[in-house]
Amino acid sequence: MNLEVLSRPEYVVFTTREYAEASNIAAASASRQLGATAERGPLVRLTRGVWANPSHPYFHPLACVPKLLGNEQGYVSFLTALHRREIIQQIPRSIQVATTGHARQLCTPGGSYEFLHVTPKMMRRGIEWADTRVPYRIATAEKALLDTLYISRRRGRRFRSLPEVDLRPVTKRRFTELLQDIDDPRIATAVRERFETMRQSARLGSEARGDG
Repeated sequence: MNLEVLSRPEYVVFTTREYAEASNIAAASASRQLGATAERGPLVRLTRGVWANPSHPYFHPLACVPKLLGNEQGYVSFLTALHRREIIQQIPRSIQVATTGHARQLCTPGGSYEFLHVTPKMMRRGIEWADTRVPYRIATAEKALLDTLYISRRRGRRFRSLPEVDLRPVTKRRFTELLQDIDDPRIATAVRERFETMRQSARLGSEARGDG
């Protein structure tokens, strides 16, 4: 086992191929070494060909997302991003990820993940790199809300009801701009209407509390 390689910051989350190339060994040998190390610790196998070192000080379950996506486009969004942006207080049970790939769930030793499909056009804007030691892409406040409302109008009607929402971090202008990335005009209209209903409820709630 090449401990010098595993001590590098970029090997908090990594693939078998990356370790093999850094260690100058065959992929099969790398897989055997990593598997043996995972049996003893500290490494864990997240999924086929993807490993993590949870004991590393830079480790965070969100840092696993880029490697778990593989060749798919994607970013942290939905309730996970809404919580990170302080729009909702409730912490979702799984890390929710927007992806161009197929919808699926993945339970790993590093955390539980839920991948929800959105169109490639919705990958263009409203996404930032997290300012963390191991970076990952995450939706802005407006984008996370848009994605959530978009999925709520799709088949299955996920996110029909939401936890209590604080819309103060959300800018209407930016949200409206992002609406243009929804291809289906019927869904875009439904998302806009629900957003306006949420804003109206927030205003009424603020007036009732005497905030405004």
